[in-house]
Amino acid sequence: MTIEEPPCRYDATVSELRLLSHIHERSATLSRAFPQVLVGPGDDCALVATPDRTLLKVDMVVEGVHFVPGTAVELIARKAVARTVSDIAAMAGRPLAALAACVLPRSWSEDRADALFDAAAAVAREFGCPLVGGDIAVHDGPLCLTVTVAGTPHPRVLPRRGGVQPGDGLYVTGALGGSLGRDRMGRHLRPVPRLEEAAWLASALGEGLHAMMDISDGLGVDAGRMAAASGVSIVLEEGLVPVHVDASGVGNAIYDGEDHELLFAAPAHVTLPARCPATGIGCTRVGRAEAGPGLAWLEDASGRRIDVSRKGYTHH
Repeated sequence: MTIEEPPCRYDATVSELRLLSHIHERSATLSRAFPQVLVGPGDDCALVATPDRTLLKVDMVVEGVHFVPGTAVELIARKAVARTVSDIAAMAGRPLAALAACVLPRSWSEDRADALFDAAAAVAREFGCPLVGGDIAVHDGPLCLTVTVAGTPHPRVLPRRGGVQPGDGLYVTGALGGSLGRDRMGRHLRPVPRLEEAAWLASALGEGLHAMMDISDGLGVDAGRMAAASGVSIVLEEGLVPVHVDASGVGNAIYDGEDHELLFAAPAHVTLPARCPATGIGCTRVGRAEAGPGLAWLEDASGRRIDVSRKGYTHH
């Protein structure tokens, strides 16, 4: 009896078995370094010790959409992990563990694939959410890296987009605009999730932290989303918006996107320091909420307003 080998369905430079072996070997110490990891990569599922409630977020980066061809794997990995962690921060959570699914271009070498995993694992460890599993495939298209992060909510408050009340002040962390850079190699590849800032706000304001979200698509469109979710109008005051040194003006700060700062709402009587005490990151009041149709407006010094609810960065 002759047993024939099954036909190969595809040819690939990257060996899935070899890459999985690399991942398993590099993950052997996870349980010692992170006690929440009970079972890591290598089984059918990971097992993570969690409290009663768990935040979950998935996001992806695609070559040609979120980064240009030729971008270093370290920057691809950082963006993929950090932008997902940023959404955990937006709900005042703490990241716990991560999963990654990657569709690799057929042209990639094993060394490059190994380097991408190593970089993603290092960034995940940096944020306290070790990679505990995932999936790999190979195709003729561009690189696509999807990261899922599980997190633990803040013990006092769970800020959402829909809690803004008329009369609230609207604030942002950091400065906005110009994140892409002229060659698309700007700071959007090095996002810094505002985990400490979010935790400070949640602890300091408690239920007074009425709403919060990540600014990923631009202050205009994201404020519009917050306004629509809350059933109020948000008025952004042009002269108050903090413009990043990478940006050429307030228009960039409103429309560019990929800033990954926090937009949040608190009662008008609240007085916040100009910077987060733990990190020194700026905390700036940029506007106010009014009764209205769920839109975001940009208001200049003369009181003239334009609707910026749909003005932002489109990922395509």
